[in-house]
Amino acid sequence: MAKIAIMGLRKNQQNVVSILHDMEVLQLEPLSKDVLAIVKNERDNELTRQVTDQLLRVKALMTVLPSIPVTVRKRFDSIDDLLQTASTIDVDEQVASLEKEKEALLTEIKDTENNLKLVEEFSFFPEDLKILQLSSANSYFGRIPSDKFEEFKKTLDAHKQDIMLYTKADKKVTHLILVVFPTISSDAFAEIIQKHNAKIEAVPNLNGTPNEIITNQKSNLQTKNQRLKQINDELNKISEKHFANLVEVEEQLQIENKKLEVISNLGVTKDAFAMEGWVPKPKLGQIESTLKKFAEGTTIYELETEDKPPTLMSNPGRFRLFEAFVRFYSLPQSKEFDPTMVFALVFPIFYGLMIGDVGYCLFILLVCLWVIRRIEKGKRNLTIFPRQLRSFAMLILKKRQMVKLSKAMIPGCVVGIVLGVIFDLYFGFHLNGYVFDVLASAGVTGFPEPGEILNRPSQAFLDPIHNAGTLLLYAGYIGIGFVSFGLILGIINCIREGEKKEVLVKVGWLAFGWGVVLLGLALIHGDAINPMWPKLIEVNPIAFLYFGLIFSGIGLMVSCDKGAGAMKIMAIMELATIVSHILSYTRLIGILLASVILAHTIDYVFLKALNIGFPLIVLGTIILFIGHLFNIIIGVFEPGIQGARLIYVEYFSKFYRGNGRPFKPFGSLRKFTEEKYHTEQQEEKKLGKPKLKVK
Repeated sequence: MAKIAIMGLRKNQQNVVSILHDMEVLQLEPLSKDVLAIVKNERDNELTRQVTDQLLRVKALMTVLPSIPVTVRKRFDSIDDLLQTASTIDVDEQVASLEKEKEALLTEIKDTENNLKLVEEFSFFPEDLKILQLSSANSYFGRIPSDKFEEFKKTLDAHKQDIMLYTKADKKVTHLILVVFPTISSDAFAEIIQKHNAKIEAVPNLNGTPNEIITNQKSNLQTKNQRLKQINDELNKISEKHFANLVEVEEQLQIENKKLEVISNLGVTKDAFAMEGWVPKPKLGQIESTLKKFAEGTTIYELETEDKPPTLMSNPGRFRLFEAFVRFYSLPQSKEFDPTMVFALVFPIFYGLMIGDVGYCLFILLVCLWVIRRIEKGKRNLTIFPRQLRSFAMLILKKRQMVKLSKAMIPGCVVGIVLGVIFDLYFGFHLNGYVFDVLASAGVTGFPEPGEILNRPSQAFLDPIHNAGTLLLYAGYIGIGFVSFGLILGIINCIREGEKKEVLVKVGWLAFGWGVVLLGLALIHGDAINPMWPKLIEVNPIAFLYFGLIFSGIGLMVSCDKGAGAMKIMAIMELATIVSHILSYTRLIGILLASVILAHTIDYVFLKALNIGFPLIVLGTIILFIGHLFNIIIGVFEPGIQGARLIYVEYFSKFYRGNGRPFKPFGSLRKFTEEKYHTEQQEEKKLGKPKLKVK
């Protein structure tokens, strides 16, 4: 990443900003203090006002007009061309008038529907509703639970002079018409209504009997709906004619507004302008050639600076998916080692190893493929899952994140399927023997001999239960390998940063870790660890190496630690950390064993139930499905969490500093418009010609 300054003729500043926007390779930065002292900022207020006004106008039209699919893309050659196109969309008054009438109609339709529903419900009242519109009383339609009506009626009987009552009884609800005179206080009336859980609403201001009102209101509603349809048809016609232009103009106005904001922050003099920013070094040549072609007199200077550059993560396409996992931990600094490829290669192995069952991994693989297909094809609902599980998943993950997670799990499932064959695990059952028998009949030999795993024959290449010690030892080798790799990367980082004491501290960690591992391996293999005193016990001169590494590592850590006194004591107390980080990798096998034993237990219960009776067969089958589903759910989350943790904590902590700031190039996402400027590389990709062209 290089920091550059771009200087050119003031008359070309808008052209230069447009070129840089379309190239999307420059992250703009505030001008340096020494440059700010000799330049000023200047805004084209009139042009900014025109763009802003048109943008607001177009947005307002788009919120009213029905949206339609837009498949074309348009290119605008200049702001004048853009503003001219925007001004030709002269439908503001027509759309505003239709929208105003539509809103009024929708309100009237809603009121009419409410009145119609209410009058139909109380059509048992045979008289003209006009007689309920009294100047000396208030009239209400109401409902009350039938079981409370008698008590309610007795209460009203005490107020015969104050309230008149008409009713229609139903099984569950009694419908009421109340005429309330002012001789009863509003508080007393409200208390009666609330006490008996009655629901009331004012009688609508309508004339005629209920049957007449229903007929008139239905006719009125039909007329209003017809007019509403006509308005919608007119808006659709306007949309068909102008909506594509509107979305194109709106997108380009947004872009031009962004460009004008940048132009207002440029440093300018009477005849020149200046700007600064970060650019990836491989892109410098493209910027220079493009500016030379379209903005004559513009010059680029590479600046020397102590500022930390932004980070642009650049990995091969197949590995970019895993950049999100590294960013989740922390974005690397620009000069720091990007561990994305290591994560992408190691995480699937860890994930597959901790499941290690063909059936489980195949099931998870199919679910991941289904989720990806379902979401990427635009079918957003994941109805196959229970509603509670869907709600929980959507609470912690967005759909885009679900796709990324599913894609990240697929390689791990493939690894798990391969390891499942090696471990002879198929939902905990052992099926290798059946396959091997078929292969043996075809003349293929050399398969493992049958062995017993929990009283059932298995032909595993590597039995995770009987060979647990070997697998744990392999996990320890993985641990020392990763911890060492992380420390070596940390040493390289410290050398690059000139932190000599930190280099020696990490060398001490490395020596101590290897010393402890070699000493532990010697004890496991029963080797002597006595480097001296041959009269007492067996002597092993190689043990000098073990203790030398341990004590030299401690010496380097203590002597080179930046702290003093109590801080050095704390450094010694943290010696166990290096050992714990190495041993932490044994969880790879621990989680595998837990899954295998649980699967075997579920299968054992099921197989035993088959020999007892039909009721227990049903119960055993339920246990089989629910138990394996539970084990699969654990297999989705636990290996993923623990695999990522081993990389984040035990590996990244040895070298990774993070806290980088992302590279955010000046540019915009285009859906409906074309760039004005293309580099030679872009033209080659798009047109198949090594030619730079303005479209």
